[in-house]
Amino acid sequence: MIGRFPAALLLAAAAPVAAPAGQAVPPSAAARAAALAGDYTAAQMELVAALRLSPDGTFRYALTVGALDETARGKWRLTGDVIELTSDPRPRPPAIEAAPPQSTPGAPFGLRVLAPNGADVPAVDFVIEFDSGPPLTAYTPGDRWILPATERRSPRFVTFSAPRYRLPSTRLPLDPQAGRTAIFQLVPNDVGVADLTGAHLTVEGDTLTLHRDDGTLRFQRATR
Repeated sequence: MIGRFPAALLLAAAAPVAAPAGQAVPPSAAARAAALAGDYTAAQMELVAALRLSPDGTFRYALTVGALDETARGKWRLTGDVIELTSDPRPRPPAIEAAPPQSTPGAPFGLRVLAPNGADVPAVDFVIEFDSGPPLTAYTPGDRWILPATERRSPRFVTFSAPRYRLPSTRLPLDPQAGRTAIFQLVPNDVGVADLTGAHLTVEGDTLTLHRDDGTLRFQRATR
């Protein structure tokens, strides 16, 4: 006897309870996570992507679509049927900052977006707000952009965006003087590195679907 209870009764109470005949014992969360570790791939027209879930809880991701290449790395965790992703370290997104204006005597007001090597950056979308009326939407042509000759309003602010670089900018002031070109500098930071913090994967057998703000992407298991 141990206290008032027979030792055999205590041992029986501590023993694991067998599942009823014909009923499978559900795998533990750790076992399910271990089973998901491996390599996954995705392929569509002009798109190739790869995802590796390592048994130690880290992940690596790479994607190429058209002229865009991006990578990511960090940690993953299984919660129910969802794999939560956290980038580690968090990448710093690219930015556009105002630089000293360029003197262009005799030319109308314009603007340029320059890379660190001084080359013009093409295909950066921007919106110019004026002192009155609706804004103007345009993009950098890979050279100096010039305010249309028919535009009589005065530009006040510009906001840039470049989806290929996942780049939004703040609202930047303009000083629209003739004979002057506003210069803006692209600061790459961790350009090409995606921040997947907050993104997640849903699990359907050997298929993982990546959900992020700009859409979804389906991966198929390649190896375990």
